Amino acid sequence: MKNSVSYPHLMKAKILADLPTEKKMSFLNQCSVRVVHTPERILIQGDRPQGMFLVAHGRVDVAHSGEHGEQTVICHIGPGDVVGEIETTSGMPCVATCTALPVTTLLFCPTPLLYEFLKHPVFIRNLAAVFTARIARDNQSKATDQHLTVDERIGLRLRQLSQGSDRIRASQARLAEMVGCSRQTMNKSLGRLRDAGIIDIRKGEVRVLRPEALTRVNGQSLH
Repeated sequence: MKNSVSYPHLMKAKILADLPTEKKMSFLNQCSVRVVHTPERILIQGDRPQGMFLVAHGRVDVAHSGEHGEQTVICHIGPGDVVGEIETTSGMPCVATCTALPVTTLLFCPTPLLYEFLKHPVFIRNLAAVFTARIARDNQSKATDQHLTVDERIGLRLRQLSQGSDRIRASQARLAEMVGCSRQTMNKSLGRLRDAGIIDIRKGEVRVLRPEALTRVNGQSLH
């Protein structure tokens, strides 16, 4: 079965916006499918990519490794979004490592296919829009780190991770790493949210019961 039929929701992917239907179908159908069952590094920091990935289902975590091995989680990529597009276009090494989580389905777009579609001005515009969104996300992240308390950052991250599903499959240690706080601080903050009836905590999982409440932590808006 063709990819455009198996994954019809990808016809609405931002990188394909406003392209003729036949061009969208052509792009998707020329990509190869990769299904991930265990955590897999699909792009490795410092390596040159052979193409970009479009997420059909599941999630990809993007993390940067510092000089001394410290890990910084940059973002989480979900269905309809792409990773590796900047490096594939520029021919530069990957600036971060992208790890696909279990039960993730990816469409791989090799470099020649990407360059073929870069002949279309609308596709170039869409790619530039993806770049712009990356910059906006980085700016927001810096503002969050500078102006929000730890509890507010945790609430915001939980809300981001729970979009599309009320269950966040991650350990408290992993969540602490994402936010950039200690595990003890994360445990205390999650405990307060649980006591307030906003979340439920299970082994390796956090269930968000009242996502709207995560927009306000300590009486202050997160937006």
